[in-house]
Amino acid sequence: MQGSQIGVILQSKINKNMKDSIAHHHLLCEEWTRELNFFKSEIPFFKKRLLEVAAKNTGMEVMQQVEHYENKFRIIQIHIDELLHDVKLKNEALLKEAYAKPNFINVKMIEQDAEMEDLMADTSKDFYETKSAFYRFLGKVL
Repeated sequence: MQGSQIGVILQSKINKNMKDSIAHHHLLCEEWTRELNFFKSEIPFFKKRLLEVAAKNTGMEVMQQVEHYENKFRIIQIHIDELLHDVKLKNEALLKEAYAKPNFINVKMIEQDAEMEDLMADTSKDFYETKSAFYRFLGKVL
């Protein structure tokens, strides 16, 4: 085996070990927090646009859509707040573990949290699909 092949194999093992390390999960929590805060910052803008639509349109069909998006944004905001809380708790637990075991920060020690990853993926997908549909709605009524 050539030296470069050994390096690739070792790097892949390091990356695999790093993937389930305390440091990796901490970085995931930080990334999720930034993403959720971005989503949260978009909601007031969407609500403001809904108020503009409601002020300019009094048709029953448009008002039903306005109500739909008001409810959807409320649900998304509640979900984001709950996820932010869960991510914060997970990150605090990771930091406590890192403090207790400083020599193992970059060593594979933690099982992947597939449930949290799935929740984040679903939340992101839902947010962007809702945003896209909302912009299409705005294009029709404004």
